[in-house]
Amino acid sequence: MATVTKRAACCNQATPARRTGQPAVGSRSSYSIARKKRRAKYLRRQIACLLLAAAALTALIYVVAGALTPDKPGTGTVVTPRPGIETQTPIQTPAAEPTPTPRFELSAAERDVVERVVMAEAGGESFEGQMLVAQCILNACEKTGTQPSEVVVTFKYAPARPEPTDSVREAVAAVFDAGEFITDEPVMFFYNPAKVTSTWHESQTFVIEVGGHRFFAERSQDNE
Repeated sequence: MATVTKRAACCNQATPARRTGQPAVGSRSSYSIARKKRRAKYLRRQIACLLLAAAALTALIYVVAGALTPDKPGTGTVVTPRPGIETQTPIQTPAAEPTPTPRFELSAAERDVVERVVMAEAGGESFEGQMLVAQCILNACEKTGTQPSEVVVTFKYAPARPEPTDSVREAVAAVFDAGEFITDEPVMFFYNPAKVTSTWHESQTFVIEVGGHRFFAERSQDNE
């Protein structure tokens, strides 16, 4: 009787009730929740990795785009041309050379006077002889400070005024414009000994004879 009573008491003990929402440990429902948590954690890691990769890719694109974009002028950075694009070298226009200042400024009218006088005096002479006559006129202009139209009257040049040739025009331009001389001596007088005799000319300082003319510089006062 005693044994039966003890078993009945054991069987009559009340089993604790389960709380709602709390599955028993080791049940299939508990295993499913743990797996969902692990999966959510894995997804969060994957999303974080994707975000980091996207950020790195964006930074790389920015760096490459900045390297291919030409810098603004004045930054001193060498511009790297993009592949497949031909670059053109800027065409540099040479600076215009300054116009040389003439040895003696001639108006159109004064130039015409000089050219016609040189033609009358040395039109048949060599280019060197034509330049020497032009040089005599120039030296006289610079010494007296007057224009050729006055010099040819004062120094009694030939009154004839024939049309000058191209050779005479070039000789006058070489002397009056370019300042080119046949001799460094300041010749101012000349005459043709085949046509006239001139003791006065021979009293001056002889410099050179070209063609039919003898050319003289003014005699220095120290030689008198």
